[in-house]
Amino acid sequence: MQNNESAVAPESVRQRVQLDFTPEAFERLWEIKEMAEAKTNAEVVRNALRLYEWFLKQRRENYKSQLVKDNKVKEVEIVL
Repeated sequence: MQNNESAVAPESVRQRVQLDFTPEAFERLWEIKEMAEAKTNAEVVRNALRLYEWFLKQRRENYKSQLVKDNKVKEVEIVL
């Protein structure tokens, strides 16, 4: 008999994660969900993880962050 789990692609297997938020952190999550027009909290967290991963890769490569508005450039340091 073949193991069914080995026949399933790893990316299609979902893992459940439970997170505990303070009321303030949950309010931030809700506000971000509304601003992003996300359908679920999970969508917000997945997007945040993608952005954080991208940011860490850029920082590892010694890139600098800038904000540009009306042709004005402001270098910013993001400290986490």
